[in-house]
Amino acid sequence: MQSITLKAPAKINLILDIVGKRKDGYHNLRSVMQTISIFDYITLTIDGEKSEFPHISLTCTNSDIPTDKRNIAYKACRSFCKFVGVVPFDRVEINIEKHIPSGAGLAGGSTDGAAVILGLNKLCGDLMPTYELCKIGATVGADVPFCIVGGTALCEGIGEKITYLKPLPDCEILVVKPDISISTPLSYKRFDELKNPRLSDFDEFLKALENSDLHSVSRHLSNSLEDVTNERIIQDIKSEMINSGALGSIMTGSGSAVFGIFESDKKIKECADKFNGQMFCQICQPDRGKTFRSKRQDTNYYNLES
Repeated sequence: MQSITLKAPAKINLILDIVGKRKDGYHNLRSVMQTISIFDYITLTIDGEKSEFPHISLTCTNSDIPTDKRNIAYKACRSFCKFVGVVPFDRVEINIEKHIPSGAGLAGGSTDGAAVILGLNKLCGDLMPTYELCKIGATVGADVPFCIVGGTALCEGIGEKITYLKPLPDCEILVVKPDISISTPLSYKRFDELKNPRLSDFDEFLKALENSDLHSVSRHLSNSLEDVTNERIIQDIKSEMINSGALGSIMTGSGSAVFGIFESDKKIKECADKFNGQMFCQICQPDRGKTFRSKRQDTNYYNLES
């Protein structure tokens, strides 16, 4: 019997543009994603002999999370085993200690799936480089490859094209999630109905990030899906953060979580006090990721379609 416990970090979208719709119904995105220091904890335990189809059991500290084949962590385990063919165990237990809120745009499910893929690879003796793990992740969910890599990265296509970027400068990040759910399919449908959708100043954002200019990065935060989210509370949270001294604030992903970037410990704590006890609220920092590099590549670019 062998066990391993991994941190699974949440992510935020610092900037998110929808740049087109594909024939398969998915949307092409261009987004800079950032992992942050809000973590689920994934414990994997393997036992038994070699097998092609190991038995999978999954438990979670949040009773609202499904623990069957609907769970992304469960799907990730099946995909890993299918990809490997024969794994050195016939039973695997997955326990998820849940801290990332669901339905928030924080990749709570995707990061759990990524941790399962990384953990199983480690338990199997580091069978595959990151490039291969990302290919497995892409079969499970669009955000999973980025969650495998972590840190600061440009994600394009449906998430399968990943380019490492200069890290987000040190800062304090406040994440607040109101007690509402936002339908991702409905958000994309509303976006498709826009006649002149707003795009971000992506080049200026990348320039600011390359220059480690936190103020300029924060001024250029942007999210295309925020424009079609008809929830007043999202704007109220953003306004409260800005009025409390945030350098910038936007919704992440399809919502409903909102984050603000701060320089001052005092200001962020004062802002957090205004939300504590009313909704999910946590102060965190940028998580620098695993900075893996594929042995097959001499660049920092992963195109999982190739």
